[in-house]
Amino acid sequence: MQVIKKYIFLVLIGTLLSKSSFTQEVAFSPTDSLHTYHIVTMKDGSVLKGKIIRQDRKTIQFQDEIIGNVTFRTKDVSSMEHVEPQEYYLITLMNGSSVQGKILNRKEKEILVETTSIGTITIDVSKIKIIKNINPGNMKDGRYWFKSHIDAHYFMLPSAIPLSPGEAYFQNTLGLYNAFNVAVTNHFSCTGGIVVPMAAFIGSNLNYKIMKGVYVGAGAMFVDITGAPYGGAAYGQCTIGNRNTHLSVGAGYGFVDGLKKYYYLNKVTKVEVKVISASAMKRLSPKYAIVTENWFTPDEGIRVFTGGVRLMSEKGNWDFGIASISIAAKIIGTSNTLGPIAFISYMRNL
Repeated sequence: MQVIKKYIFLVLIGTLLSKSSFTQEVAFSPTDSLHTYHIVTMKDGSVLKGKIIRQDRKTIQFQDEIIGNVTFRTKDVSSMEHVEPQEYYLITLMNGSSVQGKILNRKEKEILVETTSIGTITIDVSKIKIIKNINPGNMKDGRYWFKSHIDAHYFMLPSAIPLSPGEAYFQNTLGLYNAFNVAVTNHFSCTGGIVVPMAAFIGSNLNYKIMKGVYVGAGAMFVDITGAPYGGAAYGQCTIGNRNTHLSVGAGYGFVDGLKKYYYLNKVTKVEVKVISASAMKRLSPKYAIVTENWFTPDEGIRVFTGGVRLMSEKGNWDFGIASISIAAKIIGTSNTLGPIAFISYMRNL
């Protein structure tokens, strides 16, 4: 009997120890600062509210206010916002409505928000679906005009509006033109890519804001073409406007050398062109814009006219456009016009 009692005693002690070790979680209390507070929206629509315990490249350990400690994969996260006091946020609720304002404080189950239209209100954190840190100037008529890296870009050419350091995007046009653009500093960015199946290119851009709404930029590019030809280009441009509406006018010089192997080029070994460009983008709403990009040479050797519609989102854009291309006899031995040509381009923020 004593052996049995001793055994039962040891089992109880072991159970209590295992429970205490299992429940030693990071405490989350209403007195925690907003600096530790996160709202995480998963790709399956689940929403977690609490604080990060541990995070690495692949997983996040998170303590939710209601369900406690959970671990999930980083790639399963749709958005994660670190809530800071006195910052402006766009708060989307579970019922689809939204509130924009400054978060003042967090109580046990509520967030205190100072809005510009309806004063200070309290929001039940359990009713929050998504929260985004915003610039209050991006709110127009009650809608949030999100910022995209791509809004400073036309179909092929960038504007002179500089990207912010770290902003990057990938572009694919018709599965043939593939390019990456990365901002290194506030003024300097790099680009590179391939044109399937015949060319690879690399280039750089310098852009500066000289006064409100006026930007200037310059760039250079080197192109290596399959079979021996190679080319290069240098250009400069001026952009007037902002990231939602802008007009650019530019001029450039380009050449392609080593063409003697190509019989259809009328024995031309080198092509040199001086090009003038005129491009514009007008954002009609948070999700829709119209874009045009046009190139032509002073002697009318080459003319390229494009126009189309851009469908925008915070992560990527779709361009649907039509192009017309005219090439004079000076370039290829006989004049030719192609068009209208429909094209589709996808650009994704990275």
